[in-house]
Amino acid sequence: MIFGNTYKILFRNTLIGGVGIAIFAGALVTFIELRRIDNYLADITPKESEKFFKLYEKFYFNRTNKSLSGLKQATKKSLDEDFFVYVEFLDDQLKKVIQVSINDYGTIVPRLNMKFGDIKMTGRFNHKIIYLKGQVFIKVMVPIVSQKAGKHIGHFQGIYHLSDDKFSQIKKQSYFSIFITIIAVLVTVMFIYPIIRSLQKKILMQSFELLRSNTDILKSFGSAIAERDSDTSSHNYRVTIYSVRLAEALGLTSLKIRALIKGALLHDIGKIGISDAILLKPGKLSHEEFEKMKQHVAIGVKIIQYNDWLQDALDVVRFHHEKFDGSGYLSGKKGDDIPVNAKIFAICDVFDALTSKRPYKNPFPIEQSLAIMKEDSEKHFDPEYLNAFEKIVYELFLQVSRFETEGLLAQQLNQILRGYFKVHL
Repeated sequence: MIFGNTYKILFRNTLIGGVGIAIFAGALVTFIELRRIDNYLADITPKESEKFFKLYEKFYFNRTNKSLSGLKQATKKSLDEDFFVYVEFLDDQLKKVIQVSINDYGTIVPRLNMKFGDIKMTGRFNHKIIYLKGQVFIKVMVPIVSQKAGKHIGHFQGIYHLSDDKFSQIKKQSYFSIFITIIAVLVTVMFIYPIIRSLQKKILMQSFELLRSNTDILKSFGSAIAERDSDTSSHNYRVTIYSVRLAEALGLTSLKIRALIKGALLHDIGKIGISDAILLKPGKLSHEEFEKMKQHVAIGVKIIQYNDWLQDALDVVRFHHEKFDGSGYLSGKKGDDIPVNAKIFAICDVFDALTSKRPYKNPFPIEQSLAIMKEDSEKHFDPEYLNAFEKIVYELFLQVSRFETEGLLAQQLNQILRGYFKVHL
């Protein structure tokens, strides 16, 4: 199928796009889940710390050595390794009252405090979360407010440990959310791929039809010019085939060759604006008549310059009568200033004129034609391009000569058009 490669590219790009969106969505959900975990931990720690506030409040209104000892014992008893593993009370002047830790965690509390760093007491709930060897620890700082005293009576500082089971459950929920999001995105992309493919097929078919219409118009214009010039379309067809093959031998890109094809078919479109008296004159043109004939170049440029699709054909239309030594018309360009496509076309145009029958002459043999052209090397033609043409011209001329009728030439040209303009799709 003509669009097979296009569909492969579409599927690849859709898949890459889907994976990219899935990764982005997964990253976004991961961020959201981390925030959710953070919010969850921030919510549970104040609730778990409230039981310690009552112990401190009881001590505050009965501050003795005995009550201090009782506070320490009651606090230690309330500690649970699944929740707070370290607790510290400070008075309203931020002086330490007591600090208590579960025995198993006593040795790592200094290390935890180093990782937490300084957390300033702000007069409201403050916290920081760290992960240590797969474990979650939260340090909280909370002012203790006594409703009985109607003021701040101290501060609570503690390290909360999230149990492995609880943390594992939270992680599983988060991983599941991320996994479901990624799968949902990929399934959605695969679901809409056939729809995208169907729409692209319609667009490509319409583009193909439009392109075919454009190339048909090119050939029609070429035929109209040939009829106007008392010629046949065969010249246009042959010179286009010659030009494409020379461009291929020179290694031009497909983009350049597509432009060359357009220019070759339309090179003399400006002759539409030349009067019959000059265009159809059987004899040699006078100087004044030739000056008017030269204007077909400017007329051709004017005809196609506002057509966006034909902009790349201007090189041939505008410069196909320039010569390598600068003696051509209308711009007087020379050497490398002449566009590549115009130099290629000039060689093929002259070769076909020499080897074809015209009302005023019989066709010259290929050897004689080449000899005439080689005399003009570095004058009319780029010698490098002419040498490349000479290497392929014998076989090429034999191939083209086999297409004796205009219909056969048209078929050969159509194959070239399909090959180059299908790539453009």
